[in-house]
Amino acid sequence: MEQLKNYIYMDMSGIDSLLSQITSELVETSHIQTTNRKNGSANGNVGFSELIKKIFKADVSVSGELESVQIIDKTTTQPYEAKIQQIVKYIEKNEVVLKDRAEMPKNYQEDKQNFALLTMPFDTDFYNSDWFETVNLANQFGHISFYKGGDNTNKFKDTYQYHDSYYKTMAMEKIKITMNLSIKKMEPFGGITSHLAVLFRETRGTNIRLGVFGHIYRLTESVYQIKPYAVWRA
Repeated sequence: MEQLKNYIYMDMSGIDSLLSQITSELVETSHIQTTNRKNGSANGNVGFSELIKKIFKADVSVSGELESVQIIDKTTTQPYEAKIQQIVKYIEKNEVVLKDRAEMPKNYQEDKQNFALLTMPFDTDFYNSDWFETVNLANQFGHISFYKGGDNTNKFKDTYQYHDSYYKTMAMEKIKITMNLSIKKMEPFGGITSHLAVLFRETRGTNIRLGVFGHIYRLTESVYQIKPYAVWRA
């Protein structure tokens, strides 16, 4: 069963753009036709079919009865959560999907589309004792930067450890990830009691565990940037 997600960010136009490349079934349209008959008469000899073509409504005389026909176009769109699931199913079969930091250096492919679908803790500078000053700064920049730095930025102790996975662990921790979330695409965070306000204050802006779905680009051998389409609390 698919786990329910608490989305805090969603790039709707980006999701629609991805899905339009996969399928044309972005919008489902159905035609509803209702017909009502009642006794009466109607003057004029306007053709029933011609009138339908022109204005989709008609009153004509049919065997002593007055007939009214109405045609309605009904449009239904998929919810974005369903669109994301459809895209994920496609890219897992046809593109490169990186699900943790350890996969990035060995599975990233320059000649293919690379996507991040992972859950991990992120850090941000979006914390200040003066909450309203912090919100004003974020609104000025238009985004909040999230990142997961390597061993130096996160103060990992570079001490010798007596196990085979030591060097693999150190290599993984040196992978740096950066990600910007647009203010306009995030849930409201300005209020001091909003979910994001509480999240940033409780975590002091560090080790915020997030789920992320987005494009991922390798900037250097050890630095990757995520263009997020959806982010949720994990």
